[in-house]
Amino acid sequence: MHNKSRSAIGSLIAIMNGAGSALIVVITLLICADIIGRGVFNSPVAGVAEMVSLSIVAIVFLQLAQAVRSNALARTDILLSVVEQKSPRLGALLHTIYDVIAALLFSALAYGSHARFLDAWSSNEHVGVYGLFTAPVWPVVGIVVLGSTIAVLQFILHAIRNVRVVFGNQGRT
Repeated sequence: MHNKSRSAIGSLIAIMNGAGSALIVVITLLICADIIGRGVFNSPVAGVAEMVSLSIVAIVFLQLAQAVRSNALARTDILLSVVEQKSPRLGALLHTIYDVIAALLFSALAYGSHARFLDAWSSNEHVGVYGLFTAPVWPVVGIVVLGSTIAVLQFILHAIRNVRVVFGNQGRT
C-alpha cells in the first residue's frame, strides 16, 4: 500500500504541475491578447491584471509539490554536501530535520489558508471592479490549501526515506 500511496500522490502532483504549466500558457496568451487589444484596437482585455495576479499565486502552489518532490526548492546545500560525503547518515538526519520543519511550516500555511478559504467562500469575496470585471478569490485560496497540503505529504515521504537512511535501512535517492 505504501507504493500505491506514493504513486497516487505522484499522479496528483503530476496533474497539479501540468495544470500550473497550462495556466502559465493561458496567462501568457491573455497578456498577449491584452497587448494586441491595447495597441491595435485601443481596447484592453478587462481584468488582465487581476487574473494574472491570481494566476501567479495559483501557479506557485500548483507546482510547489513537484518542486518538493524533485528537490528543486531553493536552499543552500554547500555545507550539507560536505556533511553527506563524510557521513551519509548525518546528512540524512539533517535532511530529515529540514523535511519535518518544512512539513510543519506548510501545515501551518494550509491550516491558516483553510480558514481564509472558508471566509472567501462564505463571503463570496471577489477581486476587480464590479461592472467591469470581477473574479472570485476562493478558487485560488483553495489551491493554496491543496498545494500546501500535498507539499506536506511530499515532505513527509522525504522524511520517511531519510529516516530509513539514518537507521541504515536503505540509501538516499
